[in-house]
Amino acid sequence: MEVRNKFAAGMFCFLTIVTAQYADSSATDESAENASLLCKILDGNDALTQASEFSAEDRTVNISVDRSPEDAKKLCPEISAIVEYHEMTFTQGWTVQITSPDSGYDVVAICPL
Repeated sequence: MEVRNKFAAGMFCFLTIVTAQYADSSATDESAENASLLCKILDGNDALTQASEFSAEDRTVNISVDRSPEDAKKLCPEISAIVEYHEMTFTQGWTVQITSPDSGYDVVAICPL
């Protein structure tokens, strides 16, 4: 009987680990899907100078706007509001990187997601 209990406890631990890994990978997949959705929403805004894109590897959504760095930083609360409104979730480390043609397409603002 004791061997059966140890086996059951071992299987429980194994299933817990597998489930935790699956949950973590699902969150990553959801982040990429949400980044794609965020790009579609932002592309519908005439403020962008080119189509937005995202990189799941770099955990970034990249947009370009014709604004000064100070004005670009003001977009962060607006982007956060879009994310919240659409109930998007991102794993830790995802950001929106904003570039500007006036700066040679250098990053002028970073907004955490």
